[in-house]
Amino acid sequence: MPDISSKEFTVRFSDCDYTSRAKLSTLFRFMEECAVASAEENGYGLRNLFKMGYTLLLSRQKLRISHTPVQGESLRVDTWIKSVEGKVAWMDFSFVDSRGNAIAQATTSWLLVSLKQMKAVDFSESPIPFSIVEGREALSERIDILMPGEAPCIAYAREARYSDLDLNMHVNNCKYVEWCMDVFSLDELKGRQIRSVQMNYLSQIPFGAKVNIIRFKDTHHHSLIMGVAANNPEAVYFQARIGFGS
Repeated sequence: MPDISSKEFTVRFSDCDYTSRAKLSTLFRFMEECAVASAEENGYGLRNLFKMGYTLLLSRQKLRISHTPVQGESLRVDTWIKSVEGKVAWMDFSFVDSRGNAIAQATTSWLLVSLKQMKAVDFSESPIPFSIVEGREALSERIDILMPGEAPCIAYAREARYSDLDLNMHVNNCKYVEWCMDVFSLDELKGRQIRSVQMNYLSQIPFGAKVNIIRFKDTHHHSLIMGVAANNPEAVYFQARIGFGS
């Protein structure tokens, strides 16, 4: 069975924003599709795990971008599990263009959830072994919980609807990225290259949930965004930090 999985993509018209570059959510979708393909190839696909009483949940992601692909551009995404530490598996991703140049790297953390206990369990309990590719990593840093910033304000409100859900019946991780990008005006984005994105998924957002998208005061190069329950400001669904180039 392959330990490193690869998937090729071509950036389509529908993948792009108004600048003809791939939307940020497109890059996250490429990672999602590659992760699903890798799971199937390595024996721990969603249906297979379900039958054994488990599922995998994405908990955090961090992406660094040196080049955002444009419409018509082809690229390859490689993915592998670089380590398993108790209840967390770390899966890395590498984006490579058609000339073999590295254009983006990402690291992600995953939880193994017991459907019987409805909680994360140690990966040693997995009925399927997870192969680790030792000595190879795309990003070395870990992904920490983000602390609230200064001057929080409600940028806008959302309600989870049909188009936001995936087959797990909660908001898909790529949709969170779109919700975050909708915080910015076009004037804010003009001439600014997104260089990094961190997403922390703290609680699943089900159908019908009302979410306030909170934006904090920007630092010099970063924007901090959080999604909180509209009826309970203490309940944080997700955190995001988006970094811009100078």
